[in-house]
Amino acid sequence: MNATKKLRGGIAAIVGRPNTGKSTLLNNILGEKLSIVSKIPQTTRYQIRGILTDERGQIVFIDTPGMHLPKNRMGSCLVRQIDDAIAHCDLIIHLVDVSESPGQEERLMVEKINAADAKIILGLNKIDLKAVFLDSYIKLWEEARLKKIQEMTADFILMPMSGLKGTNVDKLVATLFEQMLESEMLYPKDILSDFPQRLAIADMIREKLFLLLRQELPYAVAVYVDEIQPRSKKLTFIRAVILIERESQKQIVIGKDGHILKTVGEQARAEIETLLERKVFLETHVKVKPGWQEDPSTLRQLGFL
Repeated sequence: MNATKKLRGGIAAIVGRPNTGKSTLLNNILGEKLSIVSKIPQTTRYQIRGILTDERGQIVFIDTPGMHLPKNRMGSCLVRQIDDAIAHCDLIIHLVDVSESPGQEERLMVEKINAADAKIILGLNKIDLKAVFLDSYIKLWEEARLKKIQEMTADFILMPMSGLKGTNVDKLVATLFEQMLESEMLYPKDILSDFPQRLAIADMIREKLFLLLRQELPYAVAVYVDEIQPRSKKLTFIRAVILIERESQKQIVIGKDGHILKTVGEQARAEIETLLERKVFLETHVKVKPGWQEDPSTLRQLGFL
């Protein structure tokens, strides 16, 4: 990097309701897969920091869970992560899906963002689809701010885009650097994320379960890593626990003749080996824990508290 050039940077929170493409956008920006991407709502359960560093400076992106109306203690934990990201960032990317109509969750999201002391980019995502509700989102913000979009200051920017296709993603990043103040780098330039390794491994396993189980019981499933132990210079042993809520769900997760669990293990192991850059022996166990989404000790073990 040019030492004489003034670097810009800061923290940008990516927020929005479920399935607006937040994780897809972050992965596209970084050119690496950091966050689970799935059509199942509320796939992201953690704040995931992705760090972009180039000759312009450094931006720390925070991918957040989808905004929803919580029904249990875990849901409340997810919403608190959104609130925390909004409260501790320099700029908010409010990502909306212009192919879907705004709803109650979107109005709550706008209310939270509008009360924050941060610059805002309204990311009008999925313009590669039918953008039939684009004007609805603009109207939502006009109602919140009691002014027309043309009257809003430079602290509020519209950005039509497609995180999946990459449309205007480079423009979004350029706009972010323009809006950020001069800043020293918060992380070493070769760091891509500060997401804890155990949580990253658990998320890889959970993603494979989501993809294989589809709509059968994704919200009842959680994963935590119970042990990571190097067994040699080339091999690491990992034991992971898959939590479910009822005994009747156990066979769904295991699958006929253990097919689901075996496939999850094979697919996750390959990804974990890439992460750790070494061979992995992955052992998975299915544990029934009724009401785990309301249990503080379990939520703490899962990294939510």
